[in-house]
Amino acid sequence: MNRLPPALAAAATQRVLALLGNPPAHVLELGFAGIHATPLRLAGFEVTVVEPDPAYLERARERAGNARSTIPHEPFDAVVAADDADLSGIDVARVVLVGHDGSVWSSPPPGPTSSPAKSSPT
Repeated sequence: MNRLPPALAAAATQRVLALLGNPPAHVLELGFAGIHATPLRLAGFEVTVVEPDPAYLERARERAGNARSTIPHEPFDAVVAADDADLSGIDVARVVLVGHDGSVWSSPPPGPTSSPAKSSPT
């Protein structure tokens, strides 16, 4: 997974919130070092932050508090991840992806019939 620049990831937060819809929901933020955690929590979402890259884990804990290095084995209502993240094995109802060009889109979990509709940054 290629890391998005922090400013680009943070700029996507409003579009992520719009695609998630109304809380309550349990959201997994995967690989953003906690950038989206505070705004999502303030909006009413329960957020689990997972930062698998050890170089960014401490930063994730500074931003989000209780960040983890591995994905817990529990269901999530949504996952927010980079468009090239490995989402296999995650029990999730909805996927919100952030592209390396700043685009954000939502789709059902990966599978043979998934075909997400992309939107450009606004």
